[in-house]
Amino acid sequence: MMHRAVLLAAIVLIGCGSKSEGSAPRDLPALTGRVVDKADLLPPDKEGLLTRELAAAEKKTRAQFVVVTLPSLGGRRIEDVGVELGRAWGVGRYDIDDGVMLIVAPTERRVRIEVGYGLEGVLRDEEAMAIITDRIMPRFRQGDMAAGIMDGSAAIIREIDVPGATP
Repeated sequence: MMHRAVLLAAIVLIGCGSKSEGSAPRDLPALTGRVVDKADLLPPDKEGLLTRELAAAEKKTRAQFVVVTLPSLGGRRIEDVGVELGRAWGVGRYDIDDGVMLIVAPTERRVRIEVGYGLEGVLRDEEAMAIITDRIMPRFRQGDMAAGIMDGSAAIIREIDVPGATP
């Protein structure tokens, strides 16, 4: 199970729904693979390529990395959805908590990188924010959501693929 501290909330562009306190997780997609593209932002060839890249990174680093796109946050904050997904999906090894999720919600124009405790020293808040602002958002602004996801994912992989990053 991936326990989370709220490490990074990238409030991108404008507007944010909020979740009422104490409400139960709802409308969470099933973890069907390394890429869960519920907002249909990735063409099949890009989704396949990204899935292979994430699998190769996991084989090399042992850290699990999942990309999820959601058509809507359902009135919740992206931070809350990230925590809910982390708990429900258990991304990362239980004893090490070395999971990462890239969450994209295009309707609300939100992006978040959720990092497990075991990778906090490897993928710090500043690095995650730089990936969002420098790699993902410029492509989104150009209207190329798939390229933003691919570029951001590649940058995350580079950050977690350092010697001694994960046991």
